[in-house]
Amino acid sequence: WKRSEVLRDFKFYIISLNMLAMPWIATGVFIYQSFIADSKLWDIYIIPKSFMVYSIISILTLISSGFLVDKFSSRKLIPFMNVPLLIGMLILYFFDFSYSAYFFFGLVGISNGLANVLGSSLWAEIYGVRFLGGIKALTTALMVFSTAFGTAIFGFLIDKGLSIEKISLIGIIYVSFSLLTLILIKNSIEPINK
Repeated sequence: WKRSEVLRDFKFYIISLNMLAMPWIATGVFIYQSFIADSKLWDIYIIPKSFMVYSIISILTLISSGFLVDKFSSRKLIPFMNVPLLIGMLILYFFDFSYSAYFFFGLVGISNGLANVLGSSLWAEIYGVRFLGGIKALTTALMVFSTAFGTAIFGFLIDKGLSIEKISLIGIIYVSFSLLTLILIKNSIEPINK
């Protein structure tokens, strides 16, 4: 598919909603980690320590998700990509104990690993490889915008006095909505040969 054809395909926008969840939420969390630690009354070192869990889980997921894509296809895996992120946001919403940070960042690491692999292979599976450079340029630009948007929206919500729990709830609603719309169109992006 050419980029102009991709832009006319409704599936592209629904899949993009899912692909962009991770960048905007994770970037907001990373940038405003001191706000989160203060809100949760966590030790100032708990989130930096949690980044080790995030990194290790991301690497393990990157390695294993390549195998999973080869075995099952990106189109079958995409509905599962943001489920760990959603569970992580629920943990951030409901729990205040400091060790919940490890679970949260570990789950974000799983979604990050899946997103990095699926973000490369999914578009090729759906739209082919002939014009993949143009499609990847478009999706990468959207991802960069999403990271900037995440920082801005988190900052705006913090300035408006929202707690991390309310910001988490916004993330939960976004991820749930994008996941639901993806599930509704799942059959139209399934491989023809199962």
